[in-house]
Amino acid sequence: MVDFPGYTLSGTVASFFFILLTMKQSDDFTVISPAHSILAKIGDDSLLTCQLLPKRTAMHMEVRWYLSEPSTPVFAYKDGAEVTEMQLEEYRGRVEWIEDDIAEGSVTLKIYNIQPSDHGQYWCRFQERTYCAETSLQLEVAGLGSAPDIHMEGTVESGVQLVCTAEGWFPEPQVYWKNSRGEKMLTHSEHYIQDEDGLFYVESTLVVRDASAETVSCVIYSPILSEEKRSAISIP
Repeated sequence: MVDFPGYTLSGTVASFFFILLTMKQSDDFTVISPAHSILAKIGDDSLLTCQLLPKRTAMHMEVRWYLSEPSTPVFAYKDGAEVTEMQLEEYRGRVEWIEDDIAEGSVTLKIYNIQPSDHGQYWCRFQERTYCAETSLQLEVAGLGSAPDIHMEGTVESGVQLVCTAEGWFPEPQVYWKNSRGEKMLTHSEHYIQDEDGLFYVESTLVVRDASAETVSCVIYSPILSEEKRSAISIP
């Protein structure tokens, strides 16, 4: 064994590996988020949360929430303050950084007045010096639109043609017709149009050939919310 003043080679090696281990423990963290998607209705507010593991303070770290590019974040936090220069324009003044549990490595982003464009996959990224880790979570946005409006457009193909319309739905809803016995009826045609706000207008056409069908209902259904709106019309 080679000795140095005040040191031994074995002691120096042990100290070196202790320093490496300490550095590894300092940098080695992961980020987790809820495994399930977050559901939010249009016009409501939503909370997106992520957590460092093992739990540790993130006050000195850089944290970013982003959609596709870290360079254009939904929100960025650095040196204990919000960074707004790179923030996506559509989120300015519409997000809030909640750091009540940042000492435990938990941070939350609150998005106000949820819009269809907020639907998507969000990434939460922590960075400490050159080391970073991130996780993603899915924000599902949905909204109920108007109740269906039904009107008759005359007689065609030996039957009565009915048209059902509704607007303001997101995402694209399901549309179906039912007779007075609650049985689904075959739709003649169906059209969807998405407006500039991302909301859907739907138009469905039904030709009623069954003379016994006195009342017919049009149902607009949101699979995400498991909610529906319906209207009925009497066949003369």
